[in-house]
Amino acid sequence: MIWLKRNWGLLVVGATLILIYSLLPLGTALEFGRDEGYEVIKPFLCTKGFVLYKDIWNDQPPIFTVLLTWAFKAWGPTIRVARLVAAGFGLLLFVTFFQLVRQRSGLWASLLAAFLLLASPAMLQLSVSVMLETPAFATALVSALLLFQWSRRPHWGWLLASGAVMGIALQIKLTAALIVPAMLVEMALTRWSSRSQSWTRATAFDLAQWGATVVALFLAIGLVWASGSFQSSFQSHFMERPVPSHGRAEDYVLPAGLLRQHVDGLGGAVIGLALLVRRKHWREYMFPAVLLLTAAAIHAVHRPWWNYYYLHLAIPLAWLAGVGVKEIISAATTFRPKASFRLISGQSAKGVALCALAALLLARPEKRLEANIRDLRRRPTIVSSLVVKTMKQYAERTHWAYADPVIYPFHAQVLVPPELAIVMLKRFWSGQITTAAIVEACKRYHAEQLVLPATPAPEWRELLANEYTPACAEQGWVLYVANSIYQPPNAGAAKVIVNSPATLSGSGAGQPPTVEMRSP
Repeated sequence: MIWLKRNWGLLVVGATLILIYSLLPLGTALEFGRDEGYEVIKPFLCTKGFVLYKDIWNDQPPIFTVLLTWAFKAWGPTIRVARLVAAGFGLLLFVTFFQLVRQRSGLWASLLAAFLLLASPAMLQLSVSVMLETPAFATALVSALLLFQWSRRPHWGWLLASGAVMGIALQIKLTAALIVPAMLVEMALTRWSSRSQSWTRATAFDLAQWGATVVALFLAIGLVWASGSFQSSFQSHFMERPVPSHGRAEDYVLPAGLLRQHVDGLGGAVIGLALLVRRKHWREYMFPAVLLLTAAAIHAVHRPWWNYYYLHLAIPLAWLAGVGVKEIISAATTFRPKASFRLISGQSAKGVALCALAALLLARPEKRLEANIRDLRRRPTIVSSLVVKTMKQYAERTHWAYADPVIYPFHAQVLVPPELAIVMLKRFWSGQITTAAIVEACKRYHAEQLVLPATPAPEWRELLANEYTPACAEQGWVLYVANSIYQPPNAGAAKVIVNSPATLSGSGAGQPPTVEMRSP
């Protein structure tokens, strides 16, 4: 009972999140995020005996893929299993975030911050998508929570545990390192607040212990599971060149519209930070402030920007905004008229204004959260996908399939050539693959099914014209089936018509074929 009294807020956060997750189509939605296909096809191929980095090209650390491989071997390679693992990390992210804010700013600030984080743009989707960002940051926040425990009770055990967990987080995704500067500041402030004359030496020793543990575990995991990953990772992350057909990394920047969607969070964070600075609660705001500054500085110059990076900003913004809203509500309760309530009095007007501001900062996120839930519930389902349905029809006669959105062969349970499982823009930009190389690999494997854009690149033209027939199309993607296994559709079914270059006139001549659906 005592534990329940002390942790009822944590139970509320966990129960609320589980309830929301239960409303989402975790096992039936075709796709939540584009990178889901990459993260499920790797463990799927691993369950079939292919080796990560040796057979399967991959530029990311191995831990999440290893976890999903274990889950797939235990319960089957389905999207439901993968998303339940992802949702588990999402739950870990929110409850750890709640605990961090609670330790620094109290219960009500932590409840408000957890709600504001959940209602931040894309956060609900990210917390259930089979992608790396949420697992990496959830684990990194656990490392930060262990460090907070060390700050309260300085003991080398907490420090080494924090370093070990951070090593694991970095082997999920290297972007977890964004939290490291805030943690280093936390260690320095812990020693400085002890008023020890040798705090510089003590801080250096703490940093050395923590850093050595991080590096040791990171390297150990790399040697066991990530052998061969460093070359592909380095080249894809640090060697970029423009590719005419795939643009440039510099073209992908943080969209201003995303910040406009979160103007309430930005405003709440500014208010919270201003209040904490004014009251000189520097220890309370230092961790989220350093994290926000680090993420903002890096993303101001780093390219490309992907929308799931917004998690890096959403966490500190929600933390500071939760503190700000709590302080606003607390201030509003102090404006109580001494006699009868009169709206025209100064005290009453200030109280009403503060209440209105708090309501504004909470109402907008609540509507956004409702919209996010509706959006995820309305996602196209696997059973409604014509491409998945058709791929399954040919699955028994298919040895290999290549798909631009690799989520399709995963749902159809069809193997993908391992070196073509992860074909992303960074791989083109780093010169590690070309469209011509993809076409050549598909010829070498004799891939029976191809899922390509409705207007494929010119390199595909000869192969598609001679060896494949378009079987179906949906949402800009076309499924091509090898002529050796293709079966004409039943009478009355819609036909897929290819507008070949020979049938185009005028300026369209010489362009790659396009595809359309026509009724007979």
